Amino acid sequence: MRAKLAGRARLAALAAVAIALAGCTYTVTVTQSAPTSYDYPIAPTPWPNGTVGASGLRINPSLLANVPINVGGSPLIEDVIQELQALDDPAYSTAFISYYAARINDIASPNWLLVTLEERRPDAQNEEFYAQWRDGWFGVACSQAGGLDSASVESINGWQVDIGACNGGVTAYVLALDNGVLVSAMDLGPRRLGRQLIQGIP
Repeated sequence: MRAKLAGRARLAALAAVAIALAGCTYTVTVTQSAPTSYDYPIAPTPWPNGTVGASGLRINPSLLANVPINVGGSPLIEDVIQELQALDDPAYSTAFISYYAARINDIASPNWLLVTLEERRPDAQNEEFYAQWRDGWFGVACSQAGGLDSASVESINGWQVDIGACNGGVTAYVLALDNGVLVSAMDLGPRRLGRQLIQGIP
């Protein structure tokens, strides 16, 4: 088990999610980043009114209103590096209107959380797209964590949540909110911060 958990440090690698939308296949790249000088706390955000990338994707801080800003007594920290990767990938703007990323701690910590919020475009608000995003997210979470061990659906605080358990101890979560926003999270550690995050969604 200790050897498996040691693999969390390798989550800093790039991972690709292949998603089909409207008959077109494209790739969304998710980057796990170690803390740097570019990490900012929730207040003040580096982009208080949002910012729009070259492809039209908006980094939208107001998406944070969909989840609790403190989880297990720790504040979510905006993950600017993750957001910059999304802005640089035109595939994100094909599927999403706006996007926001945040985390608690880094992947070398005993308890770690990454959460991304995706506001879907109308043609991405269907079960086919959701299933493809979910499977891709599980693949990203488990790509450097020993592969996917199991997948299940569980009710957490009244929300139907897809959960992927990786062999290396990482757990991935995906749920669709009623307003068209996806909550995609992954965590590591006994506190299961991703589960706590979902438990705090009203």
